[in-house]
Amino acid sequence: MKERNVGIDVLKLLAILLITNSHMKPLYGSYGALATGGVIGDAMFFFCSGFTLFLKPFSDGVKGFPNWYKRRINRIYPTVFAVAILGCTFWGVHRDINTILLSGGRWFVTLIMVYYVFIYFIGVFFRNKLNWVLAFASLALIVWFYFMDFTFPFSLYADNGVRNKWFLFFLFILFGTKVGTMSLEKEYIHQWRNLAFALLGSVAFYSFYSATLKYPQLGPFHSLTFLPMLVVLYYAYLWANGKFMRSVYQTKWGNLIIRFVGGLCLENYLIQNRVLTTSLNHLFPLNLVIVFVMIVLASYLLRCFARFISQTFKDAPYDWKQMVSIY
Repeated sequence: MKERNVGIDVLKLLAILLITNSHMKPLYGSYGALATGGVIGDAMFFFCSGFTLFLKPFSDGVKGFPNWYKRRINRIYPTVFAVAILGCTFWGVHRDINTILLSGGRWFVTLIMVYYVFIYFIGVFFRNKLNWVLAFASLALIVWFYFMDFTFPFSLYADNGVRNKWFLFFLFILFGTKVGTMSLEKEYIHQWRNLAFALLGSVAFYSFYSATLKYPQLGPFHSLTFLPMLVVLYYAYLWANGKFMRSVYQTKWGNLIIRFVGGLCLENYLIQNRVLTTSLNHLFPLNLVIVFVMIVLASYLLRCFARFISQTFKDAPYDWKQMVSIY
């Protein structure tokens, strides 16, 4: 079996923790300011998605796209359909089929399915020119934001509609493909320096981000917040793939938690808002842990149901063991 990329598994876990925490503001009570980190978690999610796409060359060229894209659909849409069924059955959420197919009920599904198309053809024609592609995409984001008529204050990271996110999050998935193709001989050393750079990048990002929302004269520079975010992603990955996290990953419980919880990234993203509850707020801060465990269990059950749906539309017999596998 090919060795798993520890850094990506760890970043998926961090993405889940940050995204879930950012949605827990009602659970924090008067400490709602601690419910943060979601924008970095979102960026990590797209970074990890892009990283794994270029691990293998697109040897079939253009003609290989339909089958490649079909595999992406088979990975994501059984979960999307499972969420739609559960939402309709238990939470009274009724979405028409167009909404389910085109957005999956969440903005990031729309983005990532469209990004896959561009990423594939970039991999076929521009695999060795990713620096130029990144530069072009960065410039496109800056120019687009400059000419768009946004009302101050405006955040590209907030949920202001899918159309406002296209260029920004494409940079993060594209950066993931770039880092995935890099030869990182030094990724196992300087781990605490890498962590320090990731944390400093986070401080720089939030400081710059907040300033562009607070001061009108800095509003036109809001799109440049992607620069410190790239620093966060790069050094967070190096740290996550370093000696310390590898030692944690090699332990029985460390491996179980990182792979199990991190492997539920998509499912967690789609189901968490249905599980969040304030009914346990009297137990604060224990309620945060309990609700997170509930979300993880719900995500696992969602994945089992999604696998059931996926296997139902295949000719092979049901593989019940695979269906309930924790990985």
